[in-house]
Amino acid sequence: MKLFDVYPLFDVNIVQGKGCHVWDDKGQEYLDLYGGHAVISIGHAHPHYVETISKQVAKLGFYSNSVINKLQQEVADRLGVMCGYDDYQLFLINSGAEANENALKLASFYNGRTRVISFAKAFHGRTSLAVEVTNNPKIIAP
Repeated sequence: MKLFDVYPLFDVNIVQGKGCHVWDDKGQEYLDLYGGHAVISIGHAHPHYVETISKQVAKLGFYSNSVINKLQQEVADRLGVMCGYDDYQLFLINSGAEANENALKLASFYNGRTRVISFAKAFHGRTSLAVEVTNNPKIIAP
């Protein structure tokens, strides 16, 4: 099965990372300035991260948020204290596109509006509503 061509790829096959460096399959080292869509900005193969993830995955890798997950509440409590907004609510999701999509939905549920203002040539993500508010024909799929 062929992968769906969402956008053009650079001819680089990254196979390993450590700290703020990555290596391709030819051994070329790169300084990794890519934030991984802000999902792994602590660097690659950080010992504490590897240990913590390994312990969690050995117990449970993922499960729906339709059941109680005390780890989520622990994250919410800690984040609330750290940022000073412990009286707010937190909705945990896994991508910026989903964050934008849910923000748009929540706003429309709250105010009843069906139209939004967005920035021209901005990128809001690849989920359906995020793409819809992105005024950039290059990323809008048929």
